[in-house]
Amino acid sequence: MLSLQRTVLALAIVVGTACASGPRPAVARNENRINAAELAALSGEDAYQAVERLRPQWLRSRGPTSVTDPSPTLPNVFMHGTHVGGLDYLRQIHLNDIQELRYWPPGEASARFGMGHPRGVIEVIPRR
Repeated sequence: MLSLQRTVLALAIVVGTACASGPRPAVARNENRINAAELAALSGEDAYQAVERLRPQWLRSRGPTSVTDPSPTLPNVFMHGTHVGGLDYLRQIHLNDIQELRYWPPGEASARFGMGHPRGVIEVIPRR
């Protein structure tokens, strides 16, 4: 009886898998990375526009980080391990020059780039 139950279960799994509708994506989307394939699908844009279209949540401010400073903070931008500016710097980088964009949440950004990134870091990884 147990063997029959296993056979039925295995058959149900095979049939369920075979009947799954729609094509599967080649690569799972990573919310903290924009890879070269995603960038290649966008033509004639700069890095800011790419982030705005593909991962707009990276650009959102979550309000002030301090009671004494009410201005909202935004992610910093790094390239080659160096702070290069704020989000406006992304407008200067053409997509053809980028291999990948990565978003580092605040805790990971502090561990990787040092303290002072309350809204995280967008790292630009250029083509070699």
